[in-house]
Amino acid sequence: MIKVGVIGYGYWGPNVARNFNHVGVSEVVAITDKRADCLKRAKEAFPQAKITKDCQELLTSPDIDVIAVVTPVWTHFELAKEALKNGKHIFVEKPFTANIAQAEELIELAA
Repeated sequence: MIKVGVIGYGYWGPNVARNFNHVGVSEVVAITDKRADCLKRAKEAFPQAKITKDCQELLTSPDIDVIAVVTPVWTHFELAKEALKNGKHIFVEKPFTANIAQAEELIELAA
């Protein structure tokens, strides 16, 4: 089973988390968001998952295989880069990055 950590549980995060949980080969094991109301909704929907305000817990966890970045676009690059540096696979909600240079850097890092 592929273990997924979701960063961002605002508008679109619940959809991404639900889809990862329903494909049959992955499971959402952790969710992070900065907002208490989002964390409350995440805990109700995923009671088995670790719920935290600290995204570093997900980015550095040896128990997570994939990081889903479902945050505002201006945060995508740094979060995805940190995940890749920690040996994680990434799923980044569109747009991938704010500019081409950031996208190219992430692609090179992933390779």
